[in-house]
Amino acid sequence: MRFTFISSAIALVASTMLLRGADAQQLCNGYAELCAKTYDQVSYATAHNAYSYTPRGALALNQNNDIPTQLKDGIRAFMLDAYNLPSGATNDIELCHSYCNLLDAGPLSAVLGQIKTFMDQNPNEVISIFWENAANLAPARFQTVYQAAGMTPYLYTQAAGSTTWPTLASMISSKKRLLNFVDSGADASVPWLMAEYDFIFETPWQITAGSEYPCTVDRPKDQERGMYVMNHFISKQVIVGDQTYDVPQSAIVAQTNGQDLATHANKCTQTFSKIPNFVAVDFYEQGSVFQTVAQLNGVTWNGKAPTPPPSSTKNAAAGKNGGVSSAVVTLAAAAAAAIFTV
Repeated sequence: MRFTFISSAIALVASTMLLRGADAQQLCNGYAELCAKTYDQVSYATAHNAYSYTPRGALALNQNNDIPTQLKDGIRAFMLDAYNLPSGATNDIELCHSYCNLLDAGPLSAVLGQIKTFMDQNPNEVISIFWENAANLAPARFQTVYQAAGMTPYLYTQAAGSTTWPTLASMISSKKRLLNFVDSGADASVPWLMAEYDFIFETPWQITAGSEYPCTVDRPKDQERGMYVMNHFISKQVIVGDQTYDVPQSAIVAQTNGQDLATHANKCTQTFSKIPNFVAVDFYEQGSVFQTVAQLNGVTWNGKAPTPPPSSTKNAAAGKNGGVSSAVVTLAAAAAAAIFTV
């Protein structure tokens, strides 16, 4: 009897562990229904200029929350801009917006460390990174930083010309669940740094308040691909001296990321006969970004509310500049002066 009892207990514990293991594998990017979908059949909440949450008050600020918070909240694609280090060293990449004098968020190595920590702790998540190769860096530069950060085991490579993508479940099973796309400079020497426009097109990104949200092919010009980025963020052009800056419009983001986002997504879905794969937004935690992405994916939103921005990051009230505070305009002037005196 004692042997039978012990055997039964062992069997119960084993079956419980198996069930827990099965449960852990059921969710892919937070939803069981996404596991059987291929990568190109899924929509991903995307942070436009994800790194530009610091320094606080910078002219080019696009986000309020840092990247670890973005990951925790459900952002699964990140737009990053690559520049040379101010020191001139080649062992890292600097994350800047337009000019490092304007917004400098520091080295890529720090951000990759944050992403790796999240991926290590969350094995059922597929992550994408979009690179704007602003400084025309060689793929080997990216390779150096990714290898040093320990990202190599996670890197996924899609064969050039292939239109067949794996399911999220198979990516998770293989552990190859970090996808990297670059807008220019890709070559065969670093195959995981994939040429974005071989696989993806983008809708126009320069959208001003009051204008219609476009569902046209902007990049590559008039060439559709199997997937697409729907750029959905409002900016206002501010002229300082002889320079024009596109300033994100935080004052109207509740509307931008609310009903306007759902309307834009539905319009593009009808126009292109497929859902937008990457829904790129500013200030993602405001509005209904995750509800809209869930709807595009045909799942019931899990109800997980994003993290509110720290109160100290909220921009000053909108004035004559349409959401651009006088402090920010002053900063723009200082940044422009710095650019031309370097």
